[in-house]
Amino acid sequence: MKQQLRSCLMVISFIVGGVFHAQICDFGWLLPFGITIMLTITFLGLDTAQLRPRWLHLWLLLALQAVWIVAWGAARLCGYPVLAEAVYYCGAAPIASAAPIIVHLLRGNVGFITTAMVLSQVVFAVFTPFVLPFIVNSDSLSYTELMLMVAQQIGMVLGVPAVAAVCLRLLYPPCKQWSARLKDVSLGIWNFNLIVVSAIGTHRILQMDYSLCDMLPMALGAVVVCAVGFLTGYRVGYPTLKRECSQALGQKNTILTLYIAGQSYATPLAYIGPVFYVFCHNMANAIQLSLAAREQKRSGK
Repeated sequence: MKQQLRSCLMVISFIVGGVFHAQICDFGWLLPFGITIMLTITFLGLDTAQLRPRWLHLWLLLALQAVWIVAWGAARLCGYPVLAEAVYYCGAAPIASAAPIIVHLLRGNVGFITTAMVLSQVVFAVFTPFVLPFIVNSDSLSYTELMLMVAQQIGMVLGVPAVAAVCLRLLYPPCKQWSARLKDVSLGIWNFNLIVVSAIGTHRILQMDYSLCDMLPMALGAVVVCAVGFLTGYRVGYPTLKRECSQALGQKNTILTLYIAGQSYATPLAYIGPVFYVFCHNMANAIQLSLAAREQKRSGK
């Protein structure tokens, strides 16, 4: 039920953000605070006893990087740098905090996907400041300036929630229960964030006067990266953890990459990639949940 609600709210949020983009895009400064609060709530509820890294997690993280590197390299070799930037935002994003919820609904190993999610957040936070300056090729900023800017932004939306959650758990252990109690608050913030990123994206695209032909390659790139991610994860985790690994490589924290793609140093057209990816991975989730429900019905469980 909650996943269906998220899907409905996603569509409504994009419509509201798109229609009222001129009024809402001015609230973009609230986006990092929304992401920070959402992740803090998520980190508060982490069961550290479940965080048990395996060798498969290493292969999973390597596969996650390989997907965006291959997609980015293919687009660059074909002479489409903006498409390369778009598929980077789609493929390099860390695993979404919703992935453990989906895996739970699929009756999978929640501990495995939770560990993978935390590790992917760490990898993204450490490497993105060094990688992103090569991706966006900003003319107005040097590599060092852009690296420091990205590091500051990543530290705000990933580092601060992690530190805040650790401190709160040490000072007041019962706060671990807040995560479950604040799920609806987190859902509301997620909804607000989608409205804002939709408004920012719509406003930037209209300002640049892009055509459907300009945007189509970005949308197709998102479809390809999403499909490759889910299918590659299925193969990496076969046979015992196929659903967990599929979620790990396909279910991405798109709010985070949409925040990055909406910055002034990013190419506005590349924003279409992660925007469309939101629809792609939610569609993949719906298919996975439907297939799992059919299997459970057949087995009588």
